[in-house]
Amino acid sequence: MPAAQRVAIVTAASKGIGEACARELAGCGYKLALISPSGACEKLAKELGGIGFAGSVTEEADIKRLVEATLAKWGRIDAVVNNSGRHASVFKEHGFEGRSALTAARLSYDPDFESNLLEIPDAIWHGVLDLIVLNVVRMCRHVTPHMIKQGGGAIVNISGMEAAQPRVLYTTGPVRLALHGITKIYSDRYGKCGIRMNNVLPGIVENAEMDAEEIRKAIPIPRRGTLAEMAKTVAFLLSEDAGYITGQQILVDGGLNRSI
Repeated sequence: MPAAQRVAIVTAASKGIGEACARELAGCGYKLALISPSGACEKLAKELGGIGFAGSVTEEADIKRLVEATLAKWGRIDAVVNNSGRHASVFKEHGFEGRSALTAARLSYDPDFESNLLEIPDAIWHGVLDLIVLNVVRMCRHVTPHMIKQGGGAIVNISGMEAAQPRVLYTTGPVRLALHGITKIYSDRYGKCGIRMNNVLPGIVENAEMDAEEIRKAIPIPRRGTLAEMAKTVAFLLSEDAGYITGQQILVDGGLNRSI
């Protein structure tokens, strides 16, 4: 089916990677349904000819309302981008100190950096799980039956590079490994229904605070990745050109991570 006839949902779409994905997919011709906690995506949705809502991926009712409105408007859902933004918001919500500045040493191994691993309360661990793993489960509960009925679909989850190479700098990052496991199981279960699911793992993106010299030390392609590069990777994975790719973890990191 031509992209001009396809419908995509993008979550946390008011800024950053979510906004970039929405703009890229609109440029490919997709009809868009957007959601963000602040509701700022409503303005973007109007600009792109779509629909937008205020709501959270941690709330089942908000996801249900988004899916139902999308189906009422266009009658189908072909693609989903499960983006949840930075889970630093969970730390902020609980008044917990966030991570320190990015440096080349801390992106590899910094013996002088003391992790706050054991100081993080259970509420934050549960909050991160809710935001970056269960958000995908909730969305899939609502979109999968419709994708099966229409003969297929594609889902991309925005994960993080800290799952590929755990670092003390990203203390709660390994929670994303649960998302990667779910992606494998989901792909196994629904591939026969024509539904694909993959994860994109962004590296250091242009909105990250890291100076040029630190980047040169740490990253083989010595610069930040652009939001557009992340969005184009997502659009490719949603397209028919990626029709034989599913259950994969795609690093978009300039070669930073050493895992194979």
